Amino acid sequence: MSRVLAITTIVILATLGGTAAAYPQFQLSRDQTCTSCHLSPAGGGLLGENGTNFLENAATYGLDGTFMYGAIKPPAWLELGGVIRTAYGYTHTPQDYLVGFPMQGDIYASAKLPAHLRFTVTVGARPTEYGNEAATHAWSREHFLTWSQDDSGTFGLFVRAGRFMPVFGLRYVEHPTYTRRFGGVPLYGETYGVAVEYIEPNYEAHLTGFIKDPLQDTVVHDNGGAFYGEYRVLPEAAIGVEGMYTRSDDDSKLRGGITGKYYSKPLDLLFQFEGQVVNQKILSFGLTQLVGELTATKFFTSAWFLDLGLGHYDENIRIAGLDRNSIDLNLHWMMISHLEVLLTTRIELINQGRRQGLDGGGPTSGYALLQFNYRL
Repeated sequence: MSRVLAITTIVILATLGGTAAAYPQFQLSRDQTCTSCHLSPAGGGLLGENGTNFLENAATYGLDGTFMYGAIKPPAWLELGGVIRTAYGYTHTPQDYLVGFPMQGDIYASAKLPAHLRFTVTVGARPTEYGNEAATHAWSREHFLTWSQDDSGTFGLFVRAGRFMPVFGLRYVEHPTYTRRFGGVPLYGETYGVAVEYIEPNYEAHLTGFIKDPLQDTVVHDNGGAFYGEYRVLPEAAIGVEGMYTRSDDDSKLRGGITGKYYSKPLDLLFQFEGQVVNQKILSFGLTQLVGELTATKFFTSAWFLDLGLGHYDENIRIAGLDRNSIDLNLHWMMISHLEVLLTTRIELINQGRRQGLDGGGPTSGYALLQFNYRL
């Protein structure tokens, strides 16, 4: 790949928008921690040497896994990357549509500084605000400074400050997952905060305090704090606890939950679970919500794996008919070290498909989308 093509691709990336996280499917099944492959203590974003080597070996057609296939070699202190995601397929909402749209276009950069410091930034387009289009076509979704106890940035104590998503729960890539959408870490939910994190092969803990973005209007308008801790009780099993308190001008929420992971090596099968209880208070009115997700991932080869996910969300347990359930089936193919092809499908039911009057119940939505996730 020529330098001209590489630079052109970077320019195109700067015109798109979206977000991605790490793949929790690879934890326990392929390694113990996210930092084994990623530069960030939260996972996601730029890969380190171990991560690019893994993709070279796992993909059907390996190719050089480094930035732009090695055509552009940044200096040793600088890591560069990016991602383009697009989707094409069918949606039922309940109207039926054939769709095609860009999902993500981000450029990543991470500079290693003296004194165990690293500065990381993500630049891309942002969802345009109505009435303020000229000022909201681009943004830096994440930018933060990290100090790490271990200069390799793999284990030990980390302190981060800047704009990022608090570490909370299983951190699925797919943002429609209920534990992301309703579980405190929604799409475009990054905000300014400070995090103290400790990561070892058999346990990790993340404590984050955050405030609403003072510079621009985003989907999160809360101040608060979040904690996530996970202990690997066995090399193939882990349990976690989570808690989050948020307060805005409109309401306050207190979340508590657990996570669980189990990997069967003989079957090459991974189970993951996350469940939350959410107490929301709006003025003097209080309500309780339930959020949960159970996912089974079957690895067929190093390049192919299948997810079956069952999600549940109850908006208010005191009112019947507000619950919704989802069934997700996602087939992943790591085609080359820089390209994943993903077939993602969903059926979503309101009130478990039971009829309530003229407008209630039934399979209210669904989709089948073919995604192309290209990494620079």
